[in-house]
Amino acid sequence: MKNKVYDIIGLGFGPAGIALATAIKDDEELNGAPIGKWSTMFLEKQLNSDWQPEMLLPNTDIQHHFFRDFATPRNPRSRFTFANYLKEKDRIFSFGLIGGNPGRIEWSDYVRWVAEQVSENTLYSSEILSVEPIYESGQVDRVKVLAKDLISNQNKEFEAKNIVLSTGRRANVPPLFQDQLCSDIFHSSKFKSNMKKLDKEKNHTFTVVGSGQNAIEIILKISEEYPDSKIYSINRNTGFRQYDLGHFSNEVFFPKFTSYYYSLPKSGRMNLLKEMAFTNYSSVDADVSHALYWKVYEENILGKNRIHVTKCSEITGVKRDNDGYRLNITDKYSSSSQEIYTDKIILCTGFKEEKLPYMLEPLRSHLLTDEEGDLVVTRNYQLETREDFLPNIFVNGLTEKTHGIGDSASFTMMAVKAQKILDKLNKIHEGESYMLKETIKK
Repeated sequence: MKNKVYDIIGLGFGPAGIALATAIKDDEELNGAPIGKWSTMFLEKQLNSDWQPEMLLPNTDIQHHFFRDFATPRNPRSRFTFANYLKEKDRIFSFGLIGGNPGRIEWSDYVRWVAEQVSENTLYSSEILSVEPIYESGQVDRVKVLAKDLISNQNKEFEAKNIVLSTGRRANVPPLFQDQLCSDIFHSSKFKSNMKKLDKEKNHTFTVVGSGQNAIEIILKISEEYPDSKIYSINRNTGFRQYDLGHFSNEVFFPKFTSYYYSLPKSGRMNLLKEMAFTNYSSVDADVSHALYWKVYEENILGKNRIHVTKCSEITGVKRDNDGYRLNITDKYSSSSQEIYTDKIILCTGFKEEKLPYMLEPLRSHLLTDEEGDLVVTRNYQLETREDFLPNIFVNGLTEKTHGIGDSASFTMMAVKAQKILDKLNKIHEGESYMLKETIKK
């Protein structure tokens, strides 16, 4: 039996995949596009579309304005806006009294609320294994997506003309710890599940590595739940820096700045990316900075001295020692070192983009790359391919090097990116329809 050929297969149904699904739905409901114009399928490895479930800590908020949701930047009339979510949940007046950004718990609920409305063509618990070429008449006519059903343990195949990759970035684990990950040494993306395994009656020694928002939130969380435990914070910077929240500097998150960034030569992009870093990376909000500084200060008054913020330093050695680990901590500038004992190591070391996502490996010979081996991505997020490769592959995310810090993995430009991808797909679809009509005429 011949496989159905989908117009679009979305690889991943996290925020980026949901954003595309809402754009397609709005195109039908608000712009008059034919219902069912696209045959779509989204594949998602997780059981559901919960947003950052491992970091849903009480009293933590999102780091972007709530207008930067799934729909408002591209169409405020959409029913998928955060404002409409509040209205439907009968919380719009209550939220207005709170002020500021939504909490992460509420934002996760918003993500789930939207996902439930656009997930009719989504297969959860589906791990994407590979995307492979299908040849016809000496050229690649379409692609085959191989996925594993994690419930039945069976492999499934799907065929598509267009692929939208929305699988997100990978946890960045420092080389020193890559072979040692376990329930005692883990990335912050596994925080809650690993913390559930701990004995709360025992006094632990925690080491939190990193200088960003989730590092300081985790330190505060641990200090509350384990009041008699010791905490080491290993920070490569001069301390926890606050985000660059200047009005003008944050215009890097505007669509027109993305176009400017994209127009630059690669060397210019990389230099500019470094300059923009503190608008998004290795930085913290003022409220958590104040909370941690006050906690350390007050505990010092009480003589507890249990939270140690080590600045300008990095871990240069790790060695197993009975039930814990000996860490060698080296100052970046003086080269002096110290050794500490710890039994839990939490890596708040961020995420990274892959040069070539593993599932695209079978297509490597068909994808164009630059002189440094990076994929060539158009302004509309489409991968450049060889002439004999007919399918279209889009990357929704994984574009920080080409499109800038505001256009990579955050919610900031997610709705706009989804619309640009859909606009390009519509143009491709119109071109195919025109060619089909011309063929029929002949």
